[in-house]
Amino acid sequence: MSGPIDIAVDLGAVPESLPPMVQYGDFAAKPEPVPPQIIHGLLHQGGKMILSGTSKSNKTWSLLDLAVSVASGQEWWGNRTQRSRVAYLNFELHPWAIQQRLAALLHARPECTGVHDMLHLWNLRGHNADFSLLRPQLEAELMRHQFGLLILDPIYKLLGNRDENSNSDIADLMNELEQLARRTKAAITFAHHFAKGDSSAKASIDRAAGAGVFARDPDSIKVITPHEEEDCFTVSSTLRNLPKLPDYVMRWDYPLMRLAKDLNPEALRRPQSKNKVCSDREFVETVLGNETRNYKAAIDRARSELSMGESTAKRYLSRLKEGGLIYSSAGLYWSNNKRDANN
Repeated sequence: MSGPIDIAVDLGAVPESLPPMVQYGDFAAKPEPVPPQIIHGLLHQGGKMILSGTSKSNKTWSLLDLAVSVASGQEWWGNRTQRSRVAYLNFELHPWAIQQRLAALLHARPECTGVHDMLHLWNLRGHNADFSLLRPQLEAELMRHQFGLLILDPIYKLLGNRDENSNSDIADLMNELEQLARRTKAAITFAHHFAKGDSSAKASIDRAAGAGVFARDPDSIKVITPHEEEDCFTVSSTLRNLPKLPDYVMRWDYPLMRLAKDLNPEALRRPQSKNKVCSDREFVETVLGNETRNYKAAIDRARSELSMGESTAKRYLSRLKEGGLIYSSAGLYWSNNKRDANN
């Protein structure tokens, strides 16, 4: 934890003093400790992450699942977590509703033990406020415990008089979150919604509604976009401080989102079915059929029959191999249907 809060600085009466400028030689001589990763490969302690998706894309379920995962030290969507104390600020659900959801999640995930003492809830539905007014109370509450993760659901409830579409207003809100993360040393995750219209026509980082600061400020961005398969969503990640993660698909299976390795993450739901990406079945039947092909032959078939570039076809081959729909050995590829037929 940091030192005592300067009330005058906190209220904006006087500016916070800046850290001194340092020469590189002095800076390099004192290595900065790298904070632990609360979600391995995705989010460091003290960082900020946004989870963005369409309305009714199970964002709250997903964040509750994240809270349970971190509080118990279990995986979340295939990523290991560092067991840490979690504070969940609920601005949307009635207390009875969040109680039922957490009970359902814990019943579906018996491996998530020890949550009762590690997960803290602050049910604030009906108490929405400008985050600038809420933050001092929040910091005072958080100082009582050493939290690793703070979840705000959803972020628009904390806008106050800020305009969601104003870069300056949202930058001010992000600065407030940064102050909270710095003082508490906790990672912060919050939910946000998509803009209206065809989200598949935009880059994943641009699908969130409102000001562009929502996409530029967080250290980690997790985007949930409807997949062409019912109750499925493509998950994309944009990371500032960690290596790029491949897109993948999650399938809604009440009360959880589960990995769907057999689905193509590029097959986003589009208004016009003619715009659909080649399905996995079509790729396997067209490119491999009942034949065994080497890499060049498979790429040539994808190019000639599906008008697909090499990089796209390579992603299909790699992903379908991982999902068990095709097999590969010694540079050769064949479908699992061919293997089953030979058996």
